[in-house]
Amino acid sequence: MNTGLIPVRYATALLDFANASEEQNRVYNEAKAIAKSYFQFSELRSVLDNPVLSKADKRKIVILAAGGSVSKPFEKFLDLLLDNNREVHLLSVALKYVDLYRKQKNIHYGKLTTAAPVTADVEERLMKMVENTTGGSIEMEKIIDPEILGGFMFEVDFVRWDASISGQLRRIKNDYIERNKKTV
Repeated sequence: MNTGLIPVRYATALLDFANASEEQNRVYNEAKAIAKSYFQFSELRSVLDNPVLSKADKRKIVILAAGGSVSKPFEKFLDLLLDNNREVHLLSVALKYVDLYRKQKNIHYGKLTTAAPVTADVEERLMKMVENTTGGSIEMEKIIDPEILGGFMFEVDFVRWDASISGQLRRIKNDYIERNKKTV
């Protein structure tokens, strides 16, 4: 079976099941916790891929990675995944569930990168601007990166605005290089 189809099918089934039991918000948070655990603990993948580890131990590890206590829909989904030996696809399924949930609820993902922390007022105005433009809500991740020197970089879904000083300097440098190529 195509490994791209497996996460889509499992995530769609999980979303339908979570919607039916009205616990889609909790499952959404559990799926995000799983994804975060995979990125924080790189050895999680190799532990779940280990054929020597029992399904019960894998189940405990995944529940711990999802926050320690999980919803019934997530628990049943996990049992189904383990029974079908599909635990290798857990991260892909979790990420696809997050995508499907966001699409269903019209939630846009944004990332705000600044050189210094921004005030709550600036953050709120930025979020309202995006919400008015998209007609949906926004879930924003804030990153502090002194390397951008000042200004900000803002991404929503796959659109990026770079108003950083480092970005402006890079554009000036590239423009200068292009102009010098034409004169030589």
